[in-house]
Amino acid sequence: MQEKKKILHVAQSAGGVANYISMLLSEMQEYDYENILVLSEDYNNNIKNDLKNISKKIYSLPMQRSIFSVGNLKSIFKLKKIIKDEKPDIVYMHSSFAGAVGRIALLFNKKCKKVYNAHGWYFNAQISNKKKRIFKILEKILAKNTNMIINISQSEYESAIENMIAPKEKMCIINNGIDFAKFNSKKLKIARDKIRNQYRIKDKDIVIGVAARLDEQKDPLTFIKTMKILNEKYNNLKFMYIGTGNLEQVVIDYAKENQLSDRLIITGWIQNYEEYISALDIAVLPSKWEGFGLAIIDYMAARKPIVASNIGGIANIIKNGVNGFLVTPEDIQEFANKIEEYIIKPETAKEMVEKNYEYAIRNFNIKKVAKEHIKLFEKLLK
Repeated sequence: MQEKKKILHVAQSAGGVANYISMLLSEMQEYDYENILVLSEDYNNNIKNDLKNISKKIYSLPMQRSIFSVGNLKSIFKLKKIIKDEKPDIVYMHSSFAGAVGRIALLFNKKCKKVYNAHGWYFNAQISNKKKRIFKILEKILAKNTNMIINISQSEYESAIENMIAPKEKMCIINNGIDFAKFNSKKLKIARDKIRNQYRIKDKDIVIGVAARLDEQKDPLTFIKTMKILNEKYNNLKFMYIGTGNLEQVVIDYAKENQLSDRLIITGWIQNYEEYISALDIAVLPSKWEGFGLAIIDYMAARKPIVASNIGGIANIIKNGVNGFLVTPEDIQEFANKIEEYIIKPETAKEMVEKNYEYAIRNFNIKKVAKEHIKLFEKLLK
């Protein structure tokens, strides 16, 4: 009996990347591959326990967001040993920092194929021009030690070409996707009632929410400041943050200072995020930068009207005024105006959400994503 081909996944970011890996590997179980995970210590035990169902082997590394840190130097040597012991056919690196650690560890290794997915180019983030230049140079150098770079959206691919990260033949586009089975409309109706009862949300209340980490990229302060504007006009609003993050206390403090505490709900880390999205009336994603914006597809699958930042991969999915509203990042008044448009004209939201569901399931199904990955892996291993 022929042994299964081994894919060793290296991941640093514990947010949307964790959900992506979980869904992708679940779909890949029906194919003839063994998936091994090497995760940053940022991954908490809840996430690791979820991933144990789809990977028999999970390693942890002290990966840090500072590329040249002592912790990452240790990670490089530990990863080299893991690769030597496991002898994978493919090493698939997820996110910029895992991509740097992984490809440095793989220098001079010609035995396995190297696949890299930045899940959003870090040089497009809101960082200093000096850091942008450093990351571009680093990506160009490391691309030489990469067999294939996966871009998660058309805008990411165009950005890579524009910045001359790698030749076109070394790059492809595989859009992100989600598991639509989680978004069964009957189950979500039950979940919606359960979640709203849990937080004592009244029938007349309008819940405006974000499913994302509370960190700089996802810009929770823009969200809570927008809610302050809307709260001055409406007395039946609730503001829900589905997630947690290092800016959570900053948001809580702002809410206290502006008499919003009784309106604000922060769920913390949860597994069944789709149930919480079902409790929303209007879904928002106020990111400062975004390679794709997987939450947008979750919103579409849950049939929620969307207001999001007009950036990166989001703009490849949302056509302003057609299937959602796009807003200039950090423009709290514009966010408030577009959210209010849904409040005043609920028929606008109804028209958009049904179009979105069909569009999303046709283009962003995780089954399609898995098939495209398998096709790529087979081509690399010929």
